[in-house]
Amino acid sequence: MIIYAAILIVAYFFKDNIMYVDFDKIPQDARIWVYQANRQLTADEINTVENYLKPAVNQWAAHGAALLASAKVLHNRFVIIALDQNMNAASGCSIDASTRWFKELGDALNIDFFDRSQAYLDGNEIKTFSVFQYKKAVESGLVSPETIIFNNITLSTLGDLNSKWQMKAIDAPTLKRFFVNTLA
Repeated sequence: MIIYAAILIVAYFFKDNIMYVDFDKIPQDARIWVYQANRQLTADEINTVENYLKPAVNQWAAHGAALLASAKVLHNRFVIIALDQNMNAASGCSIDASTRWFKELGDALNIDFFDRSQAYLDGNEIKTFSVFQYKKAVESGLVSPETIIFNNITLSTLGDLNSKWQMKAIDAPTLKRFFVNTLA
């Protein structure tokens, strides 16, 4: 907590300088955006993503105001942008700018970072199915009540990412209604 307070003090006095902060220094109430890649990223691609995002986030601003933010690749598949809104909040233009980062990265790496399929764990591998196939995924046994899914829909804060992101399919708002007939 002391380190975080120091970051905010430095940010205040150097508010004209945009700030990138280590992901583990971002508070739990930070706003997040989850970008899901349409396939697993290689180590080289993760390095490229991180090397691209660090300076981009470091220069991120909302109407000229510094944004204290971070980025992290998780599970070789998801890129999380976290913004500490205690310092400054994002604006529509700054959110558009972050979206452009992923468009540019996707074009350069031939990856779709706007994949909206449902990601789930199959053993240690992350797989996906179309969000239009929830019922079929349950009925076919592809997804069981105990299958761990990545719930990108209801996340808004880093705390949500830590507590609500990975959940059993039976608890997922998008899937639980399809288990009613299978559990009876």
